[in-house]
Amino acid sequence: MIRDRRLKIPQPSPYRAPMMVLLLVLLALLLLVLDRSGRIGPFRSQAEALINPALTQMRHLGDAISGIGQEQGDIEALRAELEALRAENSQLKADAIRVQELLLENARLREQVRIEQERPWQLLGADVSARTPDSGRRVITLAVGSQHGVRPGMAVIAREGSSPPALIGVLDTVGERSATVLLITDYSSAVSAQVYHSRGPVGGIVQGQWQRGSRLLLQEIDRTDTIAPGDVVVTAGLTAELNEDLPRAAIPKDVPIGVVEQVRPAGRGQVADLRPFVDPDRVRYAWVILDPDG
Repeated sequence: MIRDRRLKIPQPSPYRAPMMVLLLVLLALLLLVLDRSGRIGPFRSQAEALINPALTQMRHLGDAISGIGQEQGDIEALRAELEALRAENSQLKADAIRVQELLLENARLREQVRIEQERPWQLLGADVSARTPDSGRRVITLAVGSQHGVRPGMAVIAREGSSPPALIGVLDTVGERSATVLLITDYSSAVSAQVYHSRGPVGGIVQGQWQRGSRLLLQEIDRTDTIAPGDVVVTAGLTAELNEDLPRAAIPKDVPIGVVEQVRPAGRGQVADLRPFVDPDRVRYAWVILDPDG
């Protein structure tokens, strides 16, 4: 039988260094006691040679312990400072958001004042709080209701870019704090309109075409009437007289709707595709015309 004769190197004990320090400390204490009793006089130099390493080890140990305590204190201070900075950063972010909200609110109020100066309307602004999915009726919900003085049939306008304040729909149902708007692009929407042309105004009906893959269609135009691409279409103020399944609309006259894009024959008359001044699907803020006469 062959034995494994490889040399095994003994591993140093992890307790060796602390034990040596402890022994040196005990020896130093013993020598100090003997020195005070006067029994070590002739051997002072040899005793100091033995004591000094122990004292040095003790100083190093004390410095290490002190350093650990100092580092722990520094870590706690850094943590407290970090938490304070995080809280300050959160507050600054909240303040920045609030400033942006105030700036937006101020801009909307200035816009409302400009519209009311240009038109004889009394307006009530509101955020769009919800909108329908891409199927069914085209409606949006405004964050105003009966407690704000709105009622079914009131016209709703919006502005987009450099466009004029234009009709986007009519209030359909009104709750205490919210109201739904039937958009002019919905197929069930029909608004009396007139086209401003160089030869004089031309009357017609603007009907929504979203469910048919388009947006707005101006119809019931006599074949003898003259309209052309680029003509501006506005409300005629006669919607309440239409025999449509709509709330009795209180849409004032001369509210911009859109621009004629294309004219084509249809039966005994003609129709025109319209591009709305404001795309209702992109509206985030709108105004209800509370009083068309201010």
